[in-house]
Amino acid sequence: MVNDATRALMLVDHVGVDLWRAFRAFEEAMFSALVEAGYADVTLADSDVLAFVGPDGTRSVELAKNRRISKQAAQEQVKRLVARGYLDLAPDPMDRRAKRVTLTKKGEALMRDLVAIKRGLHDSVGTEFGEAGFAELRVNLERVRRALDNRRGGEMPGDRDEEDQ
Repeated sequence: MVNDATRALMLVDHVGVDLWRAFRAFEEAMFSALVEAGYADVTLADSDVLAFVGPDGTRSVELAKNRRISKQAAQEQVKRLVARGYLDLAPDPMDRRAKRVTLTKKGEALMRDLVAIKRGLHDSVGTEFGEAGFAELRVNLERVRRALDNRRGGEMPGDRDEEDQ
């Protein structure tokens, strides 16, 4: 018979937890560095939106699709970032009915700092592993991704366009 403590251990004893813990440590180090750099107001949800804003801007509907969230949720996140000065909204030159989300100067500065922070974390992990060990880690992480992609058929829920469903 399996007791509650053993059952709880079985639920967290898998590679997904190991990957999550490593990613969570990276994420926490990144946000700690962002706070030190003067961006205490940036949240995880904010960084997820900012990551999908291209150099020429991105349509709001594309942000929602890329994040796999509703258009309304994406619009709310964009509004909060506009209010804090990181993003701007403008008419899309290709479709005047659509809005294009672009980075402001403040948003561009944040993204530059974020790239530098991520590069620094990358280098710290590389130093910890050494050149060969770090290369092997990255190869193995890619192997994990491919194994899981193959298991689910390579398509995430929401990957297909609405008209395909």
